[in-house]
Amino acid sequence: MRRLVLFALAAAATAGCGLVHGASSPPPSPFCRAGDPLAGVYHPDRLRVKQHCALVSGVVTGVKFEPFDGDVHVDLRPDAGDEHLLSDGNAKIGGNLIAEIIPQDRAAVAVPVVGAHVSVVGPYVDDTTHDWREVHPVWWVSSGRIVPASATELARVHHLLGFAEPAGGE
Repeated sequence: MRRLVLFALAAAATAGCGLVHGASSPPPSPFCRAGDPLAGVYHPDRLRVKQHCALVSGVVTGVKFEPFDGDVHVDLRPDAGDEHLLSDGNAKIGGNLIAEIIPQDRAAVAVPVVGAHVSVVGPYVDDTTHDWREVHPVWWVSSGRIVPASATELARVHHLLGFAEPAGGE
């Protein structure tokens, strides 16, 4: 319930989706994070941050658990009026905006279901490797279920990110 109230307040304050968080304006959501927007992202050098924090709404057209890096890829068809958030490269993936939930956040960020209308919050980026636009990493999803990363997935991403293994191998 509290999450819905916060979302309603954020939506009312911003009066729309796909909003920019500029230096002189308040963040579009209370779920925006300070600091490095790409913290915890595998190969962050391939992403160019266009907006530190964006709020985007749309319909989920696909969800895929990525075995390599443990990210959850969410295909999001932006609401009418937010097509400007897509680049020509997004046409390669059905005109969807990719929203990626990283393993470190999966204990707190809901994974939506296909067909759901959701809002997501996170950095709005250009993926220069794939030549499309994304919200990556996603810091909040308005509905879905929590699917924490397994110990194996977390160990793999820690290895990919070059983190030292904790004592005891956990």
